[in-house]
Amino acid sequence: MKNMIKVLVASVSLVLIGCSDDETPVGSIRVIHTVPDAPAVNVLLNGSTKVTNLDYEHSSGYTQVDEDTYEVSVQAITPAGNAEVINVPALGVAEDSRTTIVAVGTVTAETPTDVALEAITVNDSVATPGGSEVAIRVLHASPTAGSLGDVDIYVTDPGVATLNGFTPVTLGYKQDADMLAVPATSYRIRITANGNDSNILYDSGSVDLSGFAGEKLIVAAIDTTNDTESDTPEGSPVKLLVATDDADLTLLDSSTEAGARVVHLSPNAASAAMGPVEVFASVDGGATAELIPTFNYFDIVPGADSYVGVEAVDGASDYVFDVAPNTDTVADSVYTSDPQTLMAGNEYTVIAAGYVGGTPAFRLLATQDDNRSVVTEARVKVIHGAAAVGTVDVYVTPAGDFSVADVEGGMAGAPLVPNFDFADITDYVSVAEGSYDIRVVDQMSGSVAINVEGRQLNKGDVITAIAYGPDEADNDPSTPGLMLLTN
Repeated sequence: MKNMIKVLVASVSLVLIGCSDDETPVGSIRVIHTVPDAPAVNVLLNGSTKVTNLDYEHSSGYTQVDEDTYEVSVQAITPAGNAEVINVPALGVAEDSRTTIVAVGTVTAETPTDVALEAITVNDSVATPGGSEVAIRVLHASPTAGSLGDVDIYVTDPGVATLNGFTPVTLGYKQDADMLAVPATSYRIRITANGNDSNILYDSGSVDLSGFAGEKLIVAAIDTTNDTESDTPEGSPVKLLVATDDADLTLLDSSTEAGARVVHLSPNAASAAMGPVEVFASVDGGATAELIPTFNYFDIVPGADSYVGVEAVDGASDYVFDVAPNTDTVADSVYTSDPQTLMAGNEYTVIAAGYVGGTPAFRLLATQDDNRSVVTEARVKVIHGAAAVGTVDVYVTPAGDFSVADVEGGMAGAPLVPNFDFADITDYVSVAEGSYDIRVVDQMSGSVAINVEGRQLNKGDVITAIAYGPDEADNDPSTPGLMLLTN
């Protein structure tokens, strides 16, 4: 689907357990997670787990259950354990029914009327689509757009430039509308606010629905969750979540870019280049342009808590980076990266690390960041970028619980990240809000090479922690340390 598809997920990562047999009438249910600040959830029916680890902007897909009345419990997965956040005491499932449970609102809603966290039920379109049609029900599930009042949804041919003369579907927050069956062809979807057709919150560009011929879809407007997705004019406060019977995909505003930040942690690049370096980039095999004019050790471009927007043509572009002495010519490049695919709406940290002409060799460490703020936890990702430090163990313990000597003496329990080698990148680890000591232990010497004490991690924080070494070009006597990037 041109320009828009961020991700297509057949929901194989979710455990969906039916409870029907051949003699009992059955219906079908699915669950959609649209709460932007909530963690992944499990869903229980009458105390039995039916959906596991359902994350934001995803659908569980339909699963069959016996005709009955069910208590539905939605449990948030948190560092302190699972906790029920939504309870539906009596959901009736009739024979051959198809019911969608949508978790809506925000965890941080301040009043019952302020986009409070709850579950609503949404039915499929009543239309039965033909082989060249698709049946659509649209849902307004964006708390951010909901704060602006009603929204108008326009569905037009892709080439339509202005909305004058077109009649929209108007929805308030949590309302839905049946679009019935329409030809499975290409459309352009635009969302405006406050009855003003020039105040466009979202523009899909051309979306091809031919791949969904014969299917029923729920299309929900939901919140975007990072600056790259939401910043205007390149992004939008909303995106569309499309749920099929067994999969989901996300449609971003057509102008959405990718986000990138670049970190210089190569300890000898300056000495090898006889001064600062510069970074060039080419996109999709095109001309090479200067990206960073002057780049010194420990520099972060554009910043530790921000990203620069870069184009993502048709949803994704391949970038090749060159690092050269600061001579204003890519012909002097000392390093050319492999192509790095940057996708629209995603944010990436790219780290220059390793030794120019030495071991471990200079390279770019690229990692995709997930900066969605989750109010029940902080999330931490660790990157080993310290070329001078070998295999390490990383300990993260509550502040003050253990001293450096305790950690070195093996009294601090198992490391959070064992056997961590240069260029390794962990997944995100969820931790409870609090103050922590972070120690990086060199396996060869058994001593703490990096010691960060009393680091406060708050709910909603997303931290990228990068181990680095001293600046060898300046004969910096400082010991290795830990660079912390945030959301």
